[in-house]
Amino acid sequence: MAWLQRELRQWQEEGVVDALLAERIAGRYAAGRGMALGRLALGLGATFVGIGLIWLVATNLDQLSPLTRIVGVTAVWLSAVVIAEVLAHRSALATAAARLIAALAAGAVVFQAAQSLQVPAYTPSLLGVWAAGVLAYTYATSGVGPLIVAIVTGTGWYAWYVGERTGDPALIAASLVLAAAVGTAIAALHESRWRRPFARPWRQVGALLALVGLFLVALPSTDRPQSIPLLLWVGIAAAGLIGGLALALGDRQGRHEVLAIGAVTAATLSLLAWSPVDPGQSGLTAMQLIHAVVATAVYVLTAAWFAAVSALHDDPHLMTLSTGALVVFVTVQSFAIFAPLLSGAALFLVLGVVFLATGGLVIRGRRRLMAPTSEV
Repeated sequence: MAWLQRELRQWQEEGVVDALLAERIAGRYAAGRGMALGRLALGLGATFVGIGLIWLVATNLDQLSPLTRIVGVTAVWLSAVVIAEVLAHRSALATAAARLIAALAAGAVVFQAAQSLQVPAYTPSLLGVWAAGVLAYTYATSGVGPLIVAIVTGTGWYAWYVGERTGDPALIAASLVLAAAVGTAIAALHESRWRRPFARPWRQVGALLALVGLFLVALPSTDRPQSIPLLLWVGIAAAGLIGGLALALGDRQGRHEVLAIGAVTAATLSLLAWSPVDPGQSGLTAMQLIHAVVATAVYVLTAAWFAAVSALHDDPHLMTLSTGALVVFVTVQSFAIFAPLLSGAALFLVLGVVFLATGGLVIRGRRRLMAPTSEV
């Protein structure tokens, strides 16, 4: 309501509406704090129930037989699925809570089945199975809550799998940025074609993976990879295929976002190929310093772009992610690279200039994106 009141005051100052019309517009809306609190309580309750069920399975209840445990968690999972569909046409909030419980309970079923089959719990394949199952359930029911569970578990599986298979920070960084390109392209397809509520989670995970991947690339300790494994080629092919579909089928803004993440991916791979080999001496070489400065500039531009996109789509979570990632990155880079070269006062001056420039880029990018088509 505070936002609406500010907009109405601005419209009156601009002569768009008069006082009487502004009052009538404001009277049509009421603050929905009760609904927001109810949604929060249901979401937290569903999350706690699901996590508690997984925790219960993870503690390995010795007093119950494996058959009893698997039947019990499966019954809870199926009950949540059935309840969600029964409530589908009665209460949207209750349906969302039941679907979230079903998505989390699916993890308990996967881990309990793995325990019964003597499969090691500390393996990324279990997260992958959980994510794949929940993703299928998500698109069958159009539930945003299960989609978030699927994205979180799928991202955890992917990062774990890549780290376990490669062990190379450079390859991990490249894989994360390629996954970011896939997530952004999927978001663009959802935004323009079908199931628009699904676009926001995919866009957010794309931004997160891109910023984490670029963070690793910019670290002075990250050397260029010695070879390109099959996993990376698969990621390049997937990003190219889904990105091409988004360019062909997406709307104008979606194509801009896909082209931007494509540029970020190309810059990341170029920075990795250019990474100077550490000669083993103390301090940074001139080439390492130049690489760090260029990587910092790419990261700042990327974070500013995501902040502008968050303004365009009215996504405060993406704005918070972009701003927080930028603050952490600039702080780490400053103390890792520029601190040995600058005094304390000069370091803070440089940081201040960087943050001022970043803020200007964010504001300029937002205005550019929000401008009417005729002005762009």
